[in-house]
Amino acid sequence: MFGWQKSSVTVIVKAAFEEARLRGDRRLGTEHMLLGLLHHEESARALGVDLTAARAALDDLDRAALRMLGLEVGDLPDTPRKHPAVPATALTSSARAVLNDAIKATKVKTRDAEAPRHLTLGLLAQKRPDPVAQLIDQLGIDRAAVRERIA
Repeated sequence: MFGWQKSSVTVIVKAAFEEARLRGDRRLGTEHMLLGLLHHEESARALGVDLTAARAALDDLDRAALRMLGLEVGDLPDTPRKHPAVPATALTSSARAVLNDAIKATKVKTRDAEAPRHLTLGLLAQKRPDPVAQLIDQLGIDRAAVRERIA
């Protein structure tokens, strides 16, 4: 069974908000939820990727999107940027739906242990153009293999 720490949903969501803040994003999206999951060793192991690689892949996706608009930003710093004046204060509709579904899929007694697994499954189920789907593809995460590992 996939073991998770007590109150890990809260820890993951707080980490996701911190990732959004570090990136200067005003809203917490599904891509931040994935970064939040990667703050936990077991989550990163299940997904087969580490936080540094995921941050770099998200930066690559941002640069590619800007290039499509005709903007070239050059190299982004290797370390997370801190934007204290721009805290993420709300969830995108996709992030809210994934989180709500993960919580609803669990029983109150087992929520802390099971909701992160359901959160992972919900993120894996997202399709393009959702940012997390693009990030998962960019990282080369095998959705079927992860589902099998955490089932």
